[in-house]
Amino acid sequence: MKQYSALLVLTLLFCFKGLAQSTDTTGKMVEWLNSEKFRFEKKDSVTELNIWVGNVIVKQNNTTFYCDSAIFNKRTRTLEAFGNVHINDADSVHTYSQYLLYYIDTRIANLKKKVKLTDGKITLHTEELRYDANEKIGDYYNGGRVENGKTVLTSKEGTYYGEMKDVYFKKDVVLKDPGSTLRSDSLLYNTETEIATFITKTTITDTTDKNIVTREGTYDVKNRKAYFSGRPIITDARARTRIVANQIDRNDETGISTLTGNAVYIDSAQGVSVLANYIRANGKEGTFFATRQPLMILKQESDSIYIAADTLFSGRLSKLQHDLDSIAAVNARRDSLLKLEAARKKAVRDSTALTQINVRKDTEKDSVLVPAPNLMDSAVAAVTDSATKRIPLKDTSANQDTHVQRLRAMADSTLAAATADTGVKAPPDTALAAQATKPPPSVTAPTKEVAVTKPPTKKPANPVVINDTTNANDSTDRYFQAYHNVRIFSDSLQAVSDSLFYSGKDSIFRLFTDPIVWSGDNQLTGDTIFLYTKNKKADKLFVWENALAVNKTGIDMYNQLKGNRLTGMFIDGTLDYMRAKGNAESVYWVKDEDSALVGVNNVNGDIIDLRFLNKELDKVVVISEPKGVMLPVSQASEQEKFLRNFKWREARRPKTKFELFGN
Repeated sequence: MKQYSALLVLTLLFCFKGLAQSTDTTGKMVEWLNSEKFRFEKKDSVTELNIWVGNVIVKQNNTTFYCDSAIFNKRTRTLEAFGNVHINDADSVHTYSQYLLYYIDTRIANLKKKVKLTDGKITLHTEELRYDANEKIGDYYNGGRVENGKTVLTSKEGTYYGEMKDVYFKKDVVLKDPGSTLRSDSLLYNTETEIATFITKTTITDTTDKNIVTREGTYDVKNRKAYFSGRPIITDARARTRIVANQIDRNDETGISTLTGNAVYIDSAQGVSVLANYIRANGKEGTFFATRQPLMILKQESDSIYIAADTLFSGRLSKLQHDLDSIAAVNARRDSLLKLEAARKKAVRDSTALTQINVRKDTEKDSVLVPAPNLMDSAVAAVTDSATKRIPLKDTSANQDTHVQRLRAMADSTLAAATADTGVKAPPDTALAAQATKPPPSVTAPTKEVAVTKPPTKKPANPVVINDTTNANDSTDRYFQAYHNVRIFSDSLQAVSDSLFYSGKDSIFRLFTDPIVWSGDNQLTGDTIFLYTKNKKADKLFVWENALAVNKTGIDMYNQLKGNRLTGMFIDGTLDYMRAKGNAESVYWVKDEDSALVGVNNVNGDIIDLRFLNKELDKVVVISEPKGVMLPVSQASEQEKFLRNFKWREARRPKTKFELFGN
C-alpha cells in the first residue's frame, strides 16, 4: 500500500513537471486546475499526453478553459478539448462549442460544432470558428449568424473584432431588424453603436415598402438613421416616389430625407419630377423643399411644363388648411384677449380718475388714495403674452420660416384677388367658354362696324378651394409653391413672375408680383395672373389690375388690349379668345384680305373682345359704349400706336427649357 501511494505521488510530480515544461520562452503557461480523472500517456520517445476527464478546468494567463475532457500534447503544445467547451477570455468574451483545438504558443483556438461567441452585447453562432485570444479576433468561413437584440445578421464569412466591437461580414450578407432588411456583399457592423457601414452595392427594404439601393454609406440600426453616398436610389412603392442624389441623409423616425448634389425627386402619382442640388423631403408630412437651382417638371404626354425658381416647396392642401385655421384661431383668441385687456385697463383708469376726484373733494385728508392692484393683472398679462405668440409650423429652420411667411402672404393675396369686387370673381362658366369658341351672331369685322351684345350675367364660384383629404397619393390634395425668379416653360406657353402657387384641387397656377405670360406671339401682363389648366394644358386665364395683352403682328407692330381685368380662353393650349372689362382700350393694326396694312384702329369701351384664328388676331368686338377711330399708319403718332405702360418684354421670355436659369 505504501508502495502504491509513493508511485501515485511520483506520477503526480512527474505530471506537474510536464505541465511546468509547457511554459514557453515568453513565460506563458498552461495550468491544470481541476478534473475528476487524470491519466498520463507516453506514445513514443517524443510524444507525451496528459489526459483529463470530467469537469476539466485549464487556464493560461487570463483565459480559462472548461470542458468535459481534454488532452494536452507536450510536443505539439496543443490542448484538445471535447464536450461543452467554454472559453472565458478575461471575463469579456465567452466562447462555447463541442470541440476545441487550442495552440498554446500562438493562443489560436479552432472551435467546431454549435459554436457560440458572446461579449455581453452580441451573440455569434456558427459551426466553425477560429478565435485568436491574443487579438480577440474570431473568423468563420462556412456561414454564421450574429444576434444583437432584435437585430440579426447572417453571412457566409465573417470576422469578429473583440477590442473594437466590430464584425466584418462578407458574402451574402443579410441584416434584419423589426423594421427593415439589408442585403449586401460586405458589411462592417459595430455591436455597441449598432451602426452598419457598407462599401459595396447594398439594398435595404422596410415594412413600408421603401427600397434603398446604395454603394457607400452607414445605417444606424438603433436610431434608424442612414447616410448614403455614391448616387443612392430610394423608392417608395406606396407613395410612388423615387429619389436619387449624390448623398442622402435619411431619418426613418422623422421620415425626413435630405438630398445633396444633383438630386432628383420623382413623384409618379402626381406626375411630378424635381431636380435640384438640395432637396429636403418629409415622407410623413408629404412635403419637399428644394433649392440651389431647383427645377420642377410636370409630366404630360406631349408638352411637359418646366418650372424653375430660387425655391420650390410642395405639401398637402389639407395640412395647409389645418395650419392656416390654427393660426387664424390663435390670432382671433389673441385679438379677443387684447380687447379684453384694453377694456380692463380703461376701467382701471376710469376708477383711478374717479378715486382721485373724490380724494381732492375730501378736505379732511392730506393723502391721495391709490387704487389697489387688480389681482387679475398678472394672470391676464400671462395669457395675453402667450396668445400673442403665433404657433410655428413643425419645421423651424430659417428656410421653412421664410416659406411660412411667404405662404401666408400668397394665401392672403390669392383670397383677396379671388374675392375682389371686380365683376368676375372666377373663370367664366361653360356657356361663356362655348361663346368664346365661336363668334356671336352679331359680331362683324371691326373695319366695317362695331357690334354690341350683352355681357354674360352668370358669375361662377370662387376658384380658390382647399381640399380636406388626407390621402397621400391624392393629386388633388397637393400644392406647389415657388418664389423668387419663377420661370415657366412649355412648348405652347411660357411665363415669369416673382412667386407662384399651384393647387392640385383646381389646377390653377397663381402668379404674383410682375407676372408675364406668353403664348405664341401673345404677351399678357398684370398685377396678378391666374392660369387655369386642364389635363396640364392651359385652359383659361385671368389677369387682375393693370391687365395688358399684346399680340405681335409684325416688326414694331403690336395689337394691344387693356382693361381692369382680362379673361382668356385656350383651345389645345393655344390662345383663342381674350376679353377686357373695365375701362377697356385697344390698339389694332388693320389689314386687308391680302394682309396689306390699312391703318391703326384705336377703340375704347366697357368690354372689348379679341378673337384669334390660326394663332393670329382675327376680330375685335367692342361691347357697350364703343368709341374708336382708325388712322392711316403715316398719320398715327407714337402715343396712338401704343397704349400707356406698353412694354414688349420678349427678353425675359424663356425660349427653351435650357434657358430657365438665365437672366
